[in-house]
Amino acid sequence: MKVLIVDDEPELLLSIKSGFEHNERFQIVTAENGRDALDLLDRGRFDLVVTDLRMPIMDGIELLSVMSESFPEVPHIVMTAFSTPLIDKQLKKAGTLNILEKPFDIEALEQAINKALDVHEEQSRSLFGLALSSFLQMVAMEEKTVHIKVFHPSGKNGSLFFREGELIDAEVDHLTGDEAALEMLAWEDTRVSMKEFPAPSPGTRMQSELLPLLFAAAKREDEDGGNHEEFDNPLETARQEFTRLKEEHDQPTAPHNTLTAKGETMGIKELLKKMADEMDGVLAIQVTGMDGITLALHNPTGADVEAFSAKFAMVMKLVEKSVDSLKGLGELEENLVQTKNAWVLTRFITPQHYIGIAVSREGTLGNVRLVGQRYIEHLRKQLVKPE
Repeated sequence: MKVLIVDDEPELLLSIKSGFEHNERFQIVTAENGRDALDLLDRGRFDLVVTDLRMPIMDGIELLSVMSESFPEVPHIVMTAFSTPLIDKQLKKAGTLNILEKPFDIEALEQAINKALDVHEEQSRSLFGLALSSFLQMVAMEEKTVHIKVFHPSGKNGSLFFREGELIDAEVDHLTGDEAALEMLAWEDTRVSMKEFPAPSPGTRMQSELLPLLFAAAKREDEDGGNHEEFDNPLETARQEFTRLKEEHDQPTAPHNTLTAKGETMGIKELLKKMADEMDGVLAIQVTGMDGITLALHNPTGADVEAFSAKFAMVMKLVEKSVDSLKGLGELEENLVQTKNAWVLTRFITPQHYIGIAVSREGTLGNVRLVGQRYIEHLRKQLVKPE
């Protein structure tokens, strides 16, 4: 781990560097003003910045202001001999983890650095292994208004802007809108930072919703060696596919080749009703094909599930693909989405069909899982017939 110390006193920097010379947890790098610090931040990754406030060329306040825009993922500590209660209050509001009053001893600085790194590591662990596509779906489902910065291991970074859960803008290098979002969705081993942005938020430059973009990114990843000849315009392909799914969703349900006839489809509906009767807090329960067409639905609360089928079919494909990429985990058994007021549990019945259960947070998730597990085989028998 790397810690950047910023102060205009060379003797203090030398003392700090020598004091941590044998430290095994982190490496110390120094800068004598804010501008030099920003140059170092541009060139490499740092896990923490410790800065003085009063410095020539660029002071600590200006440094923290630039960091909040360009390096929001890097936590910081302030050290100063010229603080006031008002300054302390404003620094805390700006996210400062600790304020050290000069003069201080090496032990106090070490304790503050270790505590800040502990917080940083805990926050990083909370997102470790979570694909960017999954993270963005959670942002959308939570209807957040945020600015997300995405960091590539090479040091490149880009931005995604959400307004009430809708992706409204994206930018990376010279790319903007849909192409910028697709570029970032193709990155691996990314880090992200997130902060709310004040009104007025940026205007939209997006032509597509989030789910078609995720679908397009998955298609690009499938193309062998990055060869784009099969899909000259994967974004347009995804948009057409998304439109097709929505149109099919509005059409009367037609039996599939392996689906039972009308009377047997009614049997699936009866099974769903029985399941709901044995579960706590069910809002809606349905069986859906991976083409996004609902085969059977029980909706005791009259919940609005119009767009659920097509969108979650895409989500199931993406989650299954993400799990397959993590070798040794086995097959996907279920996918759980948690919102403020409900859980949405989805589980494959066959490779072509899944069951989706929306449950109030007042319900019992364990009960839903047990009942669902018991009925899966009954549903599979209804859906699959011997060739």
